[in-house]
Amino acid sequence: MNAETDRDPWYASWFGEEYLALYPDRDDLEAQRQAQFVFGLLGPYAGKGRGGILDLACGTGRHAVVLSRHGTPVTGVDLSTTLLVRARARRADPAPGLVRADMRRLPFARGSFGAVVNFFTSFGYFDDAADDVRVVGEIGRVLAPGGAFLSDVFNASRVLSTLVSREEKTVAGERVSIRRRYDAATRKIEKEITMGTGPQARTFRERVRVYLRDELEALHGDARMKVTAAFGDFDGSPFDPRRSPRLILLAVAGAAR
Repeated sequence: MNAETDRDPWYASWFGEEYLALYPDRDDLEAQRQAQFVFGLLGPYAGKGRGGILDLACGTGRHAVVLSRHGTPVTGVDLSTTLLVRARARRADPAPGLVRADMRRLPFARGSFGAVVNFFTSFGYFDDAADDVRVVGEIGRVLAPGGAFLSDVFNASRVLSTLVSREEKTVAGERVSIRRRYDAATRKIEKEITMGTGPQARTFRERVRVYLRDELEALHGDARMKVTAAFGDFDGSPFDPRRSPRLILLAVAGAAR
């Protein structure tokens, strides 16, 4: 059975229970470490907007809960109902606000937030690259003047040079087969994930567009955000295009490219 249909894009069906089962290492301990680093960067900007911090594509709320402990208002947004149900089940005081929405059309007024964060390559999913431009434009729109945006994507240079085409593993007692390829025409890394075997097998897909640092900086600039720092991981290490696992950019709103 193919979980993707012509009517539903891959990200509409993939971010559910199977996704959570495949990545058990993305736990609360990891989120606490990452969110602490992020708040150290975004905390000084959060008060510039009444809404505080927006966690864009918040998933199960792992990071939003940690960010909210600092006393700053936090709102998490995600398209997946399954992940938002998990987020609402978390015990947190104060609890972050949670909203289901498409990141291309955020349901918030201009200048609502002092800071926006987008974790774990939750960008580049759409078939049309113009939609990625719309996402960055929406982030710029909801940021208050002088606010900041922290984006976190994989380091494309390193991922492409080390891409593993086939992988087999067992997750929660179930066989999982993963195939990866890079499509130079679309500039997307495509991943096919088959969980289970025989008639019970379920197949899912990921298609994520590759962006290099200079391309992302240009997108930020077009949305009147200026990149002021680049990190290679959540330990604060400087970005190295050959070795860094991540590309984490801090950009400040209100300045044209």
